[in-house]
Amino acid sequence: MKSIKKIIVSFFLALPILFLYNCANPVSPGGGPRDEEPPQVLSSEPPNNSIFFDKKRISISFDEYVKLKNPNQQVLISPPFASKPEYRLRGKTLIIDIEEELHPNTTYTIFFGNAIVDLAEENPLINYLYAFSTGDHVDSLAIGGEVVNAFDLKHRENIFVMLFPENIDTIPQDSIPMLSRPLYVAKTDVNGQFQLRNLRNESFRLFALNDVDGNYLFNQPNEEIAFLDSLISPEVLKIPVADTSQLNDSTTLATDSTRYDSLVVQNMYDKFYSLFMFQQVDSTQRLLNTEVFYPPKFRITFQFAAEDPKFTVVNQDPGDDWKIEQLSKGKDTLTVWVTDMALDSLQLAIADGDTIYDTVMVSFSKAKRVLDIKTGKKKKKDETVERLKIKTNTKGRILDPGKHLRLIMENPLESWDFSTTTFIAGDDTITGAPFKVVDSVATIFELDYEMIEASNYGFIFPDSVFFGIYGLTNDSLQASFSTGEIKNYGNFILNVEPGNFNYIIKLMDQKETPLMEFYITEWQSLKIENLKPGTYLIKAIQDKWINKRWDTGVYIDKKQPENVFYFPAEIQIRANWDVEESWILP
Repeated sequence: MKSIKKIIVSFFLALPILFLYNCANPVSPGGGPRDEEPPQVLSSEPPNNSIFFDKKRISISFDEYVKLKNPNQQVLISPPFASKPEYRLRGKTLIIDIEEELHPNTTYTIFFGNAIVDLAEENPLINYLYAFSTGDHVDSLAIGGEVVNAFDLKHRENIFVMLFPENIDTIPQDSIPMLSRPLYVAKTDVNGQFQLRNLRNESFRLFALNDVDGNYLFNQPNEEIAFLDSLISPEVLKIPVADTSQLNDSTTLATDSTRYDSLVVQNMYDKFYSLFMFQQVDSTQRLLNTEVFYPPKFRITFQFAAEDPKFTVVNQDPGDDWKIEQLSKGKDTLTVWVTDMALDSLQLAIADGDTIYDTVMVSFSKAKRVLDIKTGKKKKKDETVERLKIKTNTKGRILDPGKHLRLIMENPLESWDFSTTTFIAGDDTITGAPFKVVDSVATIFELDYEMIEASNYGFIFPDSVFFGIYGLTNDSLQASFSTGEIKNYGNFILNVEPGNFNYIIKLMDQKETPLMEFYITEWQSLKIENLKPGTYLIKAIQDKWINKRWDTGVYIDKKQPENVFYFPAEIQIRANWDVEESWILP
């Protein structure tokens, strides 16, 4: 009985504590519709858009309990503070303590992005802006624009956009973003758009930065940058807003891009700037990578197309005829198959022309051990002998019209004999399939036979027709395929006027995977036949530097990335239709 009395007394004593705990920790009520309303500002002290500001603390009160989410990434202060302010929450009030001296006659803005969210559902108060001035007026001019990726023109979200004054006495102009923090800063939205507001009337330099370390400086090799070549000046917005000095704390500026679609935001400005973001690439030729495989093969990759790629074995003399080499079409990759299986490792001095870029050791025994570890088991004595692998260029056993059947080997062949091969064309059977080698190292063979659309074909390879350089041969193989019917495909004709530049023209699928590429220097009619029905994209790269590749920018040299253009409409290919378009490029 005493124990029961103790439990009852303890329960009633705990009730006030539970009641106080629930009062101190507001939560959403159970049931009912989900709260989707963001918190609203009720007041602030000092009031938003105050002048002659001389306080060390800002208090912003809301209509509900809030929290600050990712303030270091979301909250932007222009001009930036040398030290970040302290943020605290007291009830429904956000308190900001400023820990430094403010510049005289300066307008400051605190842009909260999506940082202010309600406590229950984390609904964000989007793009709330608090402004104040240490002088007698709040600056009200603005600059708007967008940041896109230079190579594919996709919009870039969460990118810092920064303004610098025209001159900084202690810093050379070409080093400004590396050594100086910006005077004003904003961040791009989901549409890649930015608006720098409450600006004073003077000329600025405009940059965009993917700031990896969050210090507002272009000082990391993996940071991306974009810049304008000339100075710009802020403007008055076309869509007028009430004088910012008269705005109350519950008013969100009508220029918030999230309230409008991207076209409306663009139309607010007479000048809407486009910044093309890129990552600088060292233009100096260098060795990027050396890969080792087993059976013994290694691959050397240069940063750019090599003029005279070569290597020298420096730790031994392997003699003659110990390798087979193949240079890629782009001339940046050299593949070497080692035919002398006794060679265990090679030390290579790798060069392009007379310049040696590196000395590396390639070990084939190590590569073999790695592969053995990956299998996780030893071969059994009665396990099937490994055979030569052969692929074809058919898709789903269909060969597109106009193409020749190809046999593709993983490694070069040492010898082959098609005399015992059977080729079946409809009702005809041909002994000795007419294949011919079409590359320099005998890895690709093409059927030299004019095939008819919508027809059936097949071939039979007996055992041991192909002999690879590593001693493997093929198992008996029988396969069939059909040629596509031309009426199930479409044709595309593109008449291109290249203007004053040479252009690389790419045909791509919807995922921007390149399918075909052309290089044009003058007006040309490109006819692409037998395309599968579907949606295609056309991309043009302005080849300013005449090297048949896209070049990124270099800020220190004031070099912008090469211009990229997309044909303004998707290309819809339908079966048994011809589509013809014309494109005039700058």
